[in-house]
Amino acid sequence: MYRWHQQHENMEGDMHPYIYVIQTSTDDGATWKNITADTDTEGYTDPGKLASDILDSRYRDALEGEGAQPVPLMQVHVYNGPAISAPAIATSTIGSDRQWKETGRLLTEIAAELRDFEDEKKKAEAQILSTQTAIGNARARLENVTQSAARMGMPQVDIAHATGRSREWVRKVSGVAQESTEGQKAALKEAIRAAGGTWNTRRAATALTEVGHLVTDKRTRQILRDLAATGIITKTDPSTATYRTTEQ
Repeated sequence: MYRWHQQHENMEGDMHPYIYVIQTSTDDGATWKNITADTDTEGYTDPGKLASDILDSRYRDALEGEGAQPVPLMQVHVYNGPAISAPAIATSTIGSDRQWKETGRLLTEIAAELRDFEDEKKKAEAQILSTQTAIGNARARLENVTQSAARMGMPQVDIAHATGRSREWVRKVSGVAQESTEGQKAALKEAIRAAGGTWNTRRAATALTEVGHLVTDKRTRQILRDLAATGIITKTDPSTATYRTTEQ
């Protein structure tokens, strides 16, 4: 509530701006402490409204603080300028319906914001779950099609390129066990003798895949080196794994 008296004029008839003082109490109003003294710069003509508006504004600011301490009692006194002189011509004190309504509005706003944040969290969690499910489904489809491609004899190198995975991944997913190096050597040796020409890692791996041997590039290069050591093929480029068939 507030109470006020008419603002006074000085001897020359000029109007002085009001001065207001904000006080707080932490002991239920037994004692009051001045925390702010300032001059009205808005040109209020009603000291009671000035006191009430200042109190509403500062009270809301206090309510919206960090909340480490309870909001103290608060009151605003308005005086005729140019200097503070008792008695106050208007006073507004916490406890009026205006402040309780303001507190209620703020509580409603905060509760609504909290509900919005909680709803956003639920939506985000649902989206994460949906994404994880989609990833799992896509991974299963990729593995199923990879297995089908391997069973139909599609070259491992082509499967690896299409899936963006390694040949080791293709071998693991397809479930085709690698045979011994000797068996792979024999298969590649037979392919080289049958086709002749130039051989590199890609051609050798493709030839092995076509006859059921899923091998990595590293293993393929080792087999080519081993066959070169037997004289079946000869390396033609010292910087790459490129060989040509040796005439028998």
